[in-house]
Amino acid sequence: MSGEVEHKTLAPPKMTSDVDAHTPVEALRLTEQAGVAKANLSWLDLIIKSFLGGVFISLGAAFDLVVAGGSPGLRASNPAIATMLAAFAFPVGFTIIILLNVELCTSNMFVMAYSTLRRRTTIYDLLKNWIVSYVFNIAGCLFYAGVLCYWSDTLSSSAQKEYAATQANGRVNVNWGYNVTRGIMCNWLVGIAFFFATEARDLLSKIVGIWIAIWTFVAMGYQHSIANYLLVPIGMFYGTDFGVGRFIWASCIPVTIGNIIGGAFFGAFAMWVVYGRHEQSVKELEKQKSYGDRV
Repeated sequence: MSGEVEHKTLAPPKMTSDVDAHTPVEALRLTEQAGVAKANLSWLDLIIKSFLGGVFISLGAAFDLVVAGGSPGLRASNPAIATMLAAFAFPVGFTIIILLNVELCTSNMFVMAYSTLRRRTTIYDLLKNWIVSYVFNIAGCLFYAGVLCYWSDTLSSSAQKEYAATQANGRVNVNWGYNVTRGIMCNWLVGIAFFFATEARDLLSKIVGIWIAIWTFVAMGYQHSIANYLLVPIGMFYGTDFGVGRFIWASCIPVTIGNIIGGAFFGAFAMWVVYGRHEQSVKELEKQKSYGDRV
């Protein structure tokens, strides 16, 4: 009986609100369903959607480089404004990913972890999604870096090329632990961006919600493991003081670990503790509705 009262207190099935948005619990129900949908993707769909996710997140990262690299005077005179303006370009990629419903491993670290904690998906589903989306996100990023950025001479000025190499050095030649912690906050905010987009009902609200969280993490210098497969290789093309081995050890591994902690623990697990462990599953709610309709 106490459990039923607790469920009703958190989110009655027929909740109404003056705000034109889903409540947090309703948004998490949708997140749970999104995890199930991702688990049910065919291998081919998962691979193609993941490749596209890598391309689109690279688009946003490259947009950031074009703006920041093309503003050497502003970076010298007012680096805070330059960083803020360049970071404002980055969310284009994540917005396209959400609106086209393609796969990005970092947001999946939040979604799949939550649906697994809710016992709607399995550990196998989670690992399959994370591994496949990670690998083919990388493929999409490297394709964009080599074909759509380097070979197309997107960074056409010498200032942009120099900045690409400088920012890549800054991502790799840092303390290993720094990249772990930068990865944590990055993907915590990516999970929040997904949550905001799910919480919103109309298109503009979804875009604004995404922009708030993604713009913040980029401007703060937090590290996104997938975007780094564009940001670091493109810098290496134009000349850095490290090789592939150091990139993998000093950037890929710690940032990915941090992203998992941020998305799965601080994002999904925290939401599950606050809301999910008290909440009936979507399947249980559907059964109740079905029973009520029959009665």
